[in-house]
Amino acid sequence: MNDIRGPAGVRRACTHLRSAKTRIELAATLYQEVSRYSLFDLQAMRGRIERDLQSVPTEYRLRLYPRMMEMIFETHHTLIATMRQGNPNMQDGPLPGEVQDFCEMVEKTCLGTDEEEQHLELLYFLLAAFNLFVLDLPAHPVGTPFPGGFKVEIRNGEYLCPVREKADDVENALCPLLPGKTERHIGEIGPRARERGARQRRIRSLKIKKGSVETPFRSLSLL
Repeated sequence: MNDIRGPAGVRRACTHLRSAKTRIELAATLYQEVSRYSLFDLQAMRGRIERDLQSVPTEYRLRLYPRMMEMIFETHHTLIATMRQGNPNMQDGPLPGEVQDFCEMVEKTCLGTDEEEQHLELLYFLLAAFNLFVLDLPAHPVGTPFPGGFKVEIRNGEYLCPVREKADDVENALCPLLPGKTERHIGEIGPRARERGARQRRIRSLKIKKGSVETPFRSLSLL
């Protein structure tokens, strides 16, 4: 398991991710990388989430914590189970160009954090990549709460993020990659809406600023 740790582990994993050209290839790559993590690593992730959320108001923490657990543990289970079953019902196809930018962001973000916890940063992004680029799901589960009473929703088959447009103000936010639209655009249809959606999916927010990173447990840094 040692090859997941430290800068060398981050660089190796990101190089591996960049080699994938299709969804199935990316899923296989993610499976190989995530399988390097032990149960101890997953429990370490849980412990850090619990520690970091202690600074969050109690009422909000009680709503946020289950979604963070879902994001980590259910995604981990889905990835492992799906690949062990031989990719049942998984759609294939070429990966979007954003994946390469995503990999660059992940490498820079992980290398900019505490070396002792870089592997946990990396695991968070590996799981997010499975949801975003393989399953076409939001990185944050439906129901994830945001301040002001908002949450990630699904309506008429489309995922809605209440703060997606603000993601460009947050370094390393995953919201721009959400396969849906912001709530304020829910009523738009036709070419204009599609053009707007494509523009929003560009990951301008993946430009890294020195000293500003999003950790797995500050991953909802819009909150």
